[in-house]
Amino acid sequence: MTDPALQLIHTPRSHFARKVRLLLDGLGIEAELIDAVNAADPDPARFGPNPLLKVPTLIDHGRPVFESDHIAMHLVRTRDPDDRFDVLTADVDVLNARAVLNGVMALEVELILGARSGLDTAQPRFAKMREAIERSLAWLESNASVFEGPVSYLGFHVLSMRDHVALYDLVPLDYPRLQACADGIARLPFTESSKPV
Repeated sequence: MTDPALQLIHTPRSHFARKVRLLLDGLGIEAELIDAVNAADPDPARFGPNPLLKVPTLIDHGRPVFESDHIAMHLVRTRDPDDRFDVLTADVDVLNARAVLNGVMALEVELILGARSGLDTAQPRFAKMREAIERSLAWLESNASVFEGPVSYLGFHVLSMRDHVALYDLVPLDYPRLQACADGIARLPFTESSKPV
């Protein structure tokens, strides 16, 4: 279903934007994709109305919606009353897993942008970020039963995170239960078009 009123400001490699793109594709909703090109660029024009100068931002009939999970909730509330991918869940275990996955993705961005900015990412602050990523991935692996069941927005988090970590090769990815979840989502016919390269 084409929705000409929807625009998504993103970058093709953003794992936060990819979660939204997977949801849109899974729901069969087409949005105009606007590439911000470089998420590190300080030019506010790249980010549309988002005062945080981040992606993604959804523009729905001229109204901006910020932050990937808020965007997902907005899309479901306005276009998917059956909540086919369990975006609006209140399950604490699922929400904890989402929070940890979002944290891993945010830490990854800090490490990548720190290195791009010429900072010494061997400093203790960045070492703590790597440690937090590794501990979080181990926690997710040990709590991977939360990923079992039907395809869900939580699975979109896992695939987006896994492919981004693999792309930038920041930490080892030896987590078979997480890999199995990501592989299962990656086999869906609508996932390939948003894979970062």
